[in-house]
Amino acid sequence: MSARLGLERHRHRGAIARRLLDAAPDAAAALDWDALDRAPAWLAVPDTELALEQRRIGATLNAAAIRLWIDRRKLAAARTAVGDAFLRALLADPAPPDFARHSLIDSSVIAAEGCSDIAEWLRQAGAAVQAVALSDGPLGKAAGIALCGRAGAALQLPAEAARGLIEHARRIGATLATAGPETP
Repeated sequence: MSARLGLERHRHRGAIARRLLDAAPDAAAALDWDALDRAPAWLAVPDTELALEQRRIGATLNAAAIRLWIDRRKLAAARTAVGDAFLRALLADPAPPDFARHSLIDSSVIAAEGCSDIAEWLRQAGAAVQAVALSDGPLGKAAGIALCGRAGAALQLPAEAARGLIEHARRIGATLATAGPETP
């Protein structure tokens, strides 16, 4: 293994270990180097980047509900949370997967709580999808606590479907990357 690859691997492990040890020290204690190596790359990204990805995954999970919104304030809040181009691409998706029955929080709750909660609602939904996407082993347990708190993910979604949803959100985001930078 080259020195550069070894350094990247070390950074990847370190970033994941810090995140998991900070949020779930007891669960993280059961991890070994192999578990950290198997962890998805998104678990090592900085918090702001992770939160944006989570909001985008949450929007993808809840796209069917968002398509029904007519409240401009809610739509503006979602646009701010995930980025205008991402939201437009998501809503224009001709064949989106239907995950509405797996939504973490009913979108009607948002109306009662106000538009300022939309970004957090999307982030929590995306974090729950990420937690479900990981295996049930020690890594999955530690990441579930780190991403969703002590209660873990309250989302009934098969792990394979969660991974597919994450990839779908990433594909939408990747198409935007070729169009130029965008900030939410």
